[in-house]
Amino acid sequence: MSLKDYVGSLPRWEDERAIRHTMDLYAHSMDYGENAVWADCFTDDALFLVNDAQKGFEEIYRVQGAERLAAYIAAYPRPPAVYAKHVCTQVLIRVEGRTATAISFWVAINSQGGPSGDKPNIMAFGRYRDRLVVCPDGRWRFSERICETESANWPEAGTYTDRENFAGA
Repeated sequence: MSLKDYVGSLPRWEDERAIRHTMDLYAHSMDYGENAVWADCFTDDALFLVNDAQKGFEEIYRVQGAERLAAYIAAYPRPPAVYAKHVCTQVLIRVEGRTATAISFWVAINSQGGPSGDKPNIMAFGRYRDRLVVCPDGRWRFSERICETESANWPEAGTYTDRENFAGA
């Protein structure tokens, strides 16, 4: 979907706000270890894909389905070992009935893992490309979340966010 597809009428405010709420819950729950809340941002068969735009969109990891999503988030580092912030901005949403697409910019900031040690570190930034659906309970959830990593200061192998830590998720 191109940016031209996002030009036109705005989605209903309620739908847009509900979708933004899902995006906000995703970040807050991921950064503070609310695993069940994070997993509930996705449909049972959802795909969460993280790729590396600097390497031809090579997959960093692919996680699909409720069980694998739960395993992924259970392995994710959190306070007090690491403080991280997933900041999402410039969100464009297109609602078409009970489905929606969204694109947004993101930046991941953390307290460890970069050359500055415990000092703040901009770990990565990029773009989310999302597909969402309204579920039977009325909540909007991700059916697909593609995290395009456009630039990254990946930690050294063996550190808490090493790609290998999530490869089996």
